[in-house]
Amino acid sequence: MQQGNKNRNHNVEIDHKKLPDLMQELIELIGYADMYILVTSFGGQDVYIPKYPARSKLVDILPIQSLQTLSNSYGGTYLTLPTSRQIDIQARNREILCALYNGESRSAVAKRFGIGVRQVANIKATAKLNSCL
Repeated sequence: MQQGNKNRNHNVEIDHKKLPDLMQELIELIGYADMYILVTSFGGQDVYIPKYPARSKLVDILPIQSLQTLSNSYGGTYLTLPTSRQIDIQARNREILCALYNGESRSAVAKRFGIGVRQVANIKATAKLNSCL
Protein backbone atom coordinates (compact mmCIF):
# COMPACT_ATOMS: atom_id res chain seq x y z
CA MET A 1 0.00 0.00 0.00
CA GLN A 2 1.39 3.38 -0.99
CA GLN A 3 1.90 5.93 1.74
CA GLY A 4 0.06 9.19 1.29
CA ASN A 5 1.19 12.74 1.92
CA LYS A 6 -1.01 12.88 5.01
CA ASN A 7 1.79 11.09 6.87
CA ARG A 8 4.27 13.84 6.08
CA ASN A 9 4.92 16.64 8.47
CA HIS A 10 7.20 19.59 8.85
CA ASN A 11 9.28 17.99 11.61
CA VAL A 12 11.45 16.11 9.11
CA GLU A 13 14.76 17.77 8.28
CA ILE A 14 14.44 19.37 4.87
CA ASP A 15 17.24 20.86 2.78
CA HIS A 16 15.91 24.38 2.33
CA LYS A 17 18.34 25.06 -0.51
CA LYS A 18 16.45 22.53 -2.66
CA LEU A 19 13.13 24.31 -2.19
CA PRO A 20 11.70 26.92 -4.60
CA ASP A 21 12.93 30.49 -4.06
CA LEU A 22 9.59 31.71 -2.72
CA MET A 23 9.53 28.95 -0.10
CA GLN A 24 13.02 29.96 0.99
CA GLU A 25 11.91 33.60 1.27
CA LEU A 26 8.85 32.61 3.29
CA ILE A 27 10.97 30.51 5.64
CA GLU A 28 13.20 33.52 6.30
CA LEU A 29 10.17 35.75 6.91
CA ILE A 30 7.74 33.59 8.87
CA GLY A 31 9.61 30.40 9.69
CA TYR A 32 9.40 26.89 8.35
CA ALA A 33 6.29 25.76 10.23
CA ASP A 34 4.14 28.69 9.07
CA MET A 35 5.46 28.43 5.50
CA TYR A 36 4.50 24.75 5.54
CA ILE A 37 0.98 25.57 6.74
CA LEU A 38 0.64 28.16 3.99
CA VAL A 39 1.79 25.95 1.12
CA THR A 40 -0.15 22.89 2.27
CA SER A 41 -3.28 25.02 2.52
CA PHE A 42 -2.89 27.11 -0.64
CA GLY A 43 -0.08 25.57 -2.70
CA GLY A 44 -0.54 25.96 -6.44
CA GLN A 45 -2.88 28.92 -5.98
CA ASP A 46 -2.65 32.69 -6.15
CA VAL A 47 -3.15 34.02 -2.64
CA TYR A 48 -3.82 37.65 -1.90
CA ILE A 49 -1.68 39.06 0.89
CA PRO A 50 -3.63 41.91 2.41
CA LYS A 51 -2.22 45.21 3.62
CA TYR A 52 -4.35 44.79 6.72
CA PRO A 53 -3.97 41.21 8.06
CA ALA A 54 -7.14 41.17 10.17
CA ARG A 55 -9.20 41.39 6.95
CA SER A 56 -7.79 38.19 5.51
CA LYS A 57 -8.91 34.57 5.43
CA LEU A 58 -5.29 33.77 6.26
CA VAL A 59 -5.88 34.88 9.84
CA ASP A 60 -7.63 31.53 10.38
CA ILE A 61 -4.52 29.49 9.59
CA LEU A 62 -1.50 31.65 10.44
CA PRO A 63 -0.48 33.40 13.65
CA ILE A 64 -1.14 37.12 13.47
CA GLN A 65 2.57 37.96 13.81
CA SER A 66 3.40 35.85 10.72
CA LEU A 67 0.53 37.38 8.79
CA GLN A 68 1.69 40.87 9.79
CA THR A 69 5.20 40.05 8.56
CA LEU A 70 3.79 38.82 5.24
CA SER A 71 1.70 41.99 4.97
CA ASN A 72 4.75 44.15 5.58
CA SER A 73 6.65 42.42 2.77
CA TYR A 74 3.94 41.51 0.27
CA GLY A 75 0.84 43.48 1.34
CA GLY A 76 -1.50 44.33 -1.50
CA THR A 77 -0.11 41.68 -3.86
CA TYR A 78 -0.84 38.14 -4.91
CA LEU A 79 1.65 35.36 -4.27
CA THR A 80 1.59 32.28 -6.45
CA LEU A 81 2.43 29.70 -3.84
CA PRO A 82 4.34 26.56 -4.79
CA THR A 83 2.93 23.22 -3.77
CA SER A 84 4.43 21.17 -0.97
CA ARG A 85 5.63 18.56 -3.47
CA GLN A 86 9.35 19.25 -2.96
CA ILE A 87 8.93 18.97 0.80
CA ASP A 88 6.93 15.76 0.45
CA ILE A 89 9.53 14.21 -1.85
CA GLN A 90 12.39 15.08 0.51
CA ALA A 91 10.48 13.67 3.49
CA ARG A 92 9.62 10.49 1.57
CA ASN A 93 13.20 10.02 0.42
CA ARG A 94 14.44 10.42 3.99
CA GLU A 95 11.96 7.75 5.12
CA ILE A 96 13.19 5.48 2.33
CA LEU A 97 16.81 5.97 3.37
CA CYS A 98 15.97 5.23 6.99
CA ALA A 99 14.16 2.04 5.98
CA LEU A 100 17.19 0.95 3.96
CA TYR A 101 19.56 1.90 6.78
CA ASN A 102 17.48 -0.21 9.16
CA GLY A 103 17.91 -3.25 6.94
CA GLU A 104 14.72 -3.27 4.91
CA SER A 105 15.24 -4.64 1.40
CA ARG A 106 14.99 -2.43 -1.68
CA SER A 107 12.03 -4.44 -2.97
CA ALA A 108 10.18 -4.14 0.36
CA VAL A 109 10.83 -0.38 0.45
CA ALA A 110 9.72 0.00 -3.16
CA LYS A 111 6.49 -1.85 -2.45
CA ARG A 112 5.79 0.13 0.72
CA PHE A 113 6.26 3.50 -1.00
CA GLY A 114 4.66 2.54 -4.31
CA ILE A 115 7.78 3.15 -6.39
CA GLY A 116 10.17 0.99 -8.41
CA VAL A 117 13.23 -0.79 -7.08
CA ARG A 118 15.39 1.23 -9.47
CA GLN A 119 14.02 4.46 -8.03
CA VAL A 120 14.87 3.25 -4.51
CA ALA A 121 18.42 2.51 -5.70
CA ASN A 122 18.66 5.98 -7.31
CA ILE A 123 17.49 7.66 -4.09
CA LYS A 124 20.10 5.74 -2.13
CA ALA A 125 22.84 6.51 -4.65
CA THR A 126 22.21 10.25 -4.62
CA ALA A 127 21.76 10.56 -0.85
CA LYS A 128 24.31 12.03 1.50
CA LEU A 129 25.97 9.60 3.85
CA ASN A 130 24.26 9.27 7.23
CA SER A 131 21.18 11.21 6.02
CA CYS A 132 19.05 8.95 8.17
CA LEU A 133 20.97 9.54 11.38
